[in-house]
Amino acid sequence: MTSGRVTVRIFALYCLLAALFYAPFLLGVRTFPDGDFSHHFLPFSLFQQSEWLAGRWLPVWNPYTYGGHPFLADIQAGVFYPVGDLLLLLTLPFSSPAARLYFLQIEAALHIALAGFFIHLLLLRLTRSSQAAYAAGAFFALSGYLTGYPPLQLAILRTAIWLPLILWLLLAGTDRPTRWRWWVGASLAWATAFLAGHPQTFLHLSYAVIGWMGFLLFRDFTRGRGGADWGEDSDTPPPSHSSLRLAFRFLCVGLLTLAFSAAQLLPSLEFTRLSVRASLEYAFVSGGFPIRDTWQMLFPGLLTQFSPLFIGLPGLFLALLGLSHLRPLHNSQFAIHHSLFLFSPLLALLALLLSYGEHSFLYPLFYRYAPGWNLFRGQERAAYLVAFGLCGLAGYGMAALPQLSPRARRVAGILLVAGVGAGGLIFGISWQATGRSLAEQGVWSALALAGLVALAGGWLLWQKEWEDRQGWALIGLGVGVLFWVNGGTNVSDFGPARKTILAPEVTAVQAAVESGRVYNEYRVYEDYGMSVEVEDVWGSSPLRLARFAALFDNFPLDRMWRLLGVQTVLTWRHGLFVPSELLAEFPQATDTTFLHRLTDTNPRIWLVQEAQIVDDTAALALLADHNFDLSQTALLPPEFSQWASLTDTPPSPHPTIYFSQIAPNRKRISVVDNPGGLLLIAENWMPGWRVDSPFPTPQSPIPVLRAHLTLLALPIPAGNLTFDLVYWPETLTWGLVISGGSLAMVVLTLLYRRRRDV
Repeated sequence: MTSGRVTVRIFALYCLLAALFYAPFLLGVRTFPDGDFSHHFLPFSLFQQSEWLAGRWLPVWNPYTYGGHPFLADIQAGVFYPVGDLLLLLTLPFSSPAARLYFLQIEAALHIALAGFFIHLLLLRLTRSSQAAYAAGAFFALSGYLTGYPPLQLAILRTAIWLPLILWLLLAGTDRPTRWRWWVGASLAWATAFLAGHPQTFLHLSYAVIGWMGFLLFRDFTRGRGGADWGEDSDTPPPSHSSLRLAFRFLCVGLLTLAFSAAQLLPSLEFTRLSVRASLEYAFVSGGFPIRDTWQMLFPGLLTQFSPLFIGLPGLFLALLGLSHLRPLHNSQFAIHHSLFLFSPLLALLALLLSYGEHSFLYPLFYRYAPGWNLFRGQERAAYLVAFGLCGLAGYGMAALPQLSPRARRVAGILLVAGVGAGGLIFGISWQATGRSLAEQGVWSALALAGLVALAGGWLLWQKEWEDRQGWALIGLGVGVLFWVNGGTNVSDFGPARKTILAPEVTAVQAAVESGRVYNEYRVYEDYGMSVEVEDVWGSSPLRLARFAALFDNFPLDRMWRLLGVQTVLTWRHGLFVPSELLAEFPQATDTTFLHRLTDTNPRIWLVQEAQIVDDTAALALLADHNFDLSQTALLPPEFSQWASLTDTPPSPHPTIYFSQIAPNRKRISVVDNPGGLLLIAENWMPGWRVDSPFPTPQSPIPVLRAHLTLLALPIPAGNLTFDLVYWPETLTWGLVISGGSLAMVVLTLLYRRRRDV
């Protein structure tokens, strides 16, 4: 184990490495390009910041996208993610979009540093070699995967970095099983990975964690049968304990992880069950790398924009060297059981096969039989585990180098140069076989770079004596290659915040909107509403309510606008097919954007006295039918059929309805001259809506029904009424109780044990 002071220095070194890599961003002269980072995660952060500044620490409902969206339940928002929340808290007064963008970029750089630091801790414990740990840490932190699209899709980066820390904590806990802080730490780290907000990456991580537990159980079982020796943990040999007891501890870690995650897990499960992700077809989720993309391990940037399989040629060489030395070296520093060394290559191989998706035999089996693998698209994201496994192997290779004879090192150097030369020749032939020239897309420069790096690595290996400085030179060569190749991957000219948040179309929409919603027909980025507090019916989150999404699938636009209370349209259409007023136009390079206000009023809330019981399929058809009067009849699903009779009241003059938004999750409604009936509200229905009212009614409390497929409906009695409509799901309450109670129980238990030991 390293001392606390040394550990801090190691972490500071990785922070320096990340700061150098992202220097243009930290200096404010460059930003990440427009995309998910500025269009999705920046609005998420701005919305959460505005809620915190308003004194609402749990933002549960987002009215600015998708006609109302469960913000906290959308796991990508990362409301409970501790690292993001801490940075947001420290920078809370800086509320401008540009400042928020800058601090999110700092967060991305910090996560790169944490990724290197965590795998450093793991490899240091496995190999007892500082060089091995630094090699794995630097190569993983600057790998093509972590520096590619994960920083732009911040939830992926937030989730991915926790895997090596979890493995390290589990290994430490296995070596000293009576120290419960290791087991609790592993649970907290695993739960933090879930709270980070990317369920697909968390799925990959969790399968790796469970696999690691299996290897640790196998190590314990073979030790109990007289197998290889334990590894050391400080100067105290590990106590004897049975494999069954270890399995029980692993089970406790898993249960604690679920308990710590409950505040996010329960609302997210409820939301997912009602979302478009509840059912996905194989063709939608089975995409992955074409087999030819494997070349990116050697020649990055030629076949794809990002090269997530690239860890640098020195890193790849060390990984192959480590693969050829998967046995405990004959040195007291490497007394860890050999089964743990098999974890990295098996993980990398399985993940590589899975990353091909439908192009290999393995993913179809996982899709059918492995829980969770049928819920997510983009199987190339399994490259995360490939990069992690290869960097672990690179650490083993670096640890093995000092043990090689001069002859073995020279043979390795020759194989390095010959392998790169042969790879370049085969790649060049295959490239030309597709009808392309080697002069295209920088092919020659990529081949030349690989050749020069191979020659430099071969020269280092050719030296008669191997000293530490040569090992550091090889690591430096790998870091230099990764800086050169990946340093410009996500660099854009300064100003995405200006181009997106402050675009003239956005400013015009903000000025034009009164009480109605906006329909943005792909003219500005979908989540702009959260940044400027404009309620739009579009959004960019991959999780959205399935019934609401049906209104955008071959559904008449004018009927959708009427149903959702749309009053303003931002579109490419110069003239709309319904009465409207042209407010502004914005010429662009290829076309023009037009801003219209609809002439006919589409109310956000209205009262009906008739109801019809239909299933969702029939409701969708009726809502699309122009002969069906949306303002006179409410369509209720069968589960709410008992409320249909309450609307049998005689026709009367239309009441006056006042509607105001007190908070994103609280709406105040007043109804004057009210004859009673079903009050329809153009807001997405979710379990968790309730009426907060001071008055007693025959149906008190007033239930919140689902009507018109996806909207809210309230059966209200006659008479003047004023009440609040509040969203707060019971799943969140129960989740907070479980998570908070579990944390309190663990803290009290650890304090008690510590006091007893004293």
